[in-house]
Amino acid sequence: MKVTVKVKFNATKERLEQFGLNKYLLYLSHKEDNESNIIIASFLSKNLGVPPSKIKFSGFDPHKDRVFEVL
Repeated sequence: MKVTVKVKFNATKERLEQFGLNKYLLYLSHKEDNESNIIIASFLSKNLGVPPSKIKFSGFDPHKDRVFEVL
């Protein structure tokens, strides 16, 4: 299953909102850096109920949203 995540960095409160089928808006208190995808994958694993090892970063879609593959 492919999951599309739009990320808002430097938020005051971390939360995950679903706004479509397999589309999420994630607010993170972290700034964007090289480890952002790892943090996003761990946040998704907690909220989707799957282990972090089952979530892989696939790349970006044309709208600069991040695409993850949930195995």
